[in-house]
Amino acid sequence: MNKKIVRLISTLAIVFGCTAWGLAQEDETPKPKKAPTTAEQAARAKAREKLRQAKAKADAEAKAKAVDINHATKAELVKVPGITETYADAIIAKRPYRSKADLVTKNAIPKGLYQSVRKLVAAK
Repeated sequence: MNKKIVRLISTLAIVFGCTAWGLAQEDETPKPKKAPTTAEQAARAKAREKLRQAKAKADAEAKAKAVDINHATKAELVKVPGITETYADAIIAKRPYRSKADLVTKNAIPKGLYQSVRKLVAAK
């Protein structure tokens, strides 16, 4: 008789536990987001446009200040952050470059350094 009672109590505990867990899961369901208003959409669009313009301006300034790797002197190349005198000598020795990516393909500088200086140099 004791085994039947224990089995009944454990079955009830499992059923109650599953039901309680299911109810708890229902309470945690995310609420649907309300659709943004046109004013919010306009504000977001304006912010995106402002960010795009700022990025375009920064890119234009970087291109204007970019060091030409085909014509720059050793002193000009060393001014670029990350380029040491050794790298500057290698860049000068392996000229001409068709593109700034040739710095890596001609083994003038390592790829990691190229990733950090690619916006600061140009191949004209």
